[in-house]
Amino acid sequence: MKIKATSISNLTDARYFAAWNVEWLGFSLEMGNANYTRPQDVKEIKDWLVGPKIVGEFGLDQSLTEILEAVDLLQLDAVQLSMYTDYTIAQKLHEVTVIKEWVLDDLVNMDTFAEQCNTAANYVDYFYLDLEKNGITWAALQANATALALLQELCAEYAILISLVCPPNQIGTYLDTVKPHGISLQGGEEEKVGVKSFDDLDAIFETLEDLDLIY
Repeated sequence: MKIKATSISNLTDARYFAAWNVEWLGFSLEMGNANYTRPQDVKEIKDWLVGPKIVGEFGLDQSLTEILEAVDLLQLDAVQLSMYTDYTIAQKLHEVTVIKEWVLDDLVNMDTFAEQCNTAANYVDYFYLDLEKNGITWAALQANATALALLQELCAEYAILISLVCPPNQIGTYLDTVKPHGISLQGGEEEKVGVKSFDDLDAIFETLEDLDLIY
């Protein structure tokens, strides 16, 4: 199971996720974003880590030139593009893995994500479907048979990473039903430098470990 940690903004989060052997650590490089991390801070955090691939998360208004400069400066392994970023930018990112974000506002619009996959499949390596941002839960997905069936079909055809609100004790059922390529988990602010509670994430990772989905 591939795991991407999203919106990392501090060393505490980065070291925690790295210890759980996540595949990717994502840093927002979009100025104005609530989770924006300065490039110099990303470099410093990166120097402490061994293992995870580093992802630069970019916004709609960031140009190809700006993205390529960040790739070179930070030696990024992957780039995550906004759902509204023009496909021509993805086409020109040859040296890094490309992840395309899609934030779904309502499950009745799952077909719009299907259209996105069909359109962008030749230009990107992974799709990142963010259901968590708008509070979409595993219970809601289960209750919408049409959206669930379509998402199952998409996960069988494309490499999709999903962020979804799901209780730890239901993660096994969720993953076995949907079968995504991977999942995304959210970083967050520290209570103070070096201090943070990881109780909720611990429960998720321990469940994944019990299911033999992480090593």
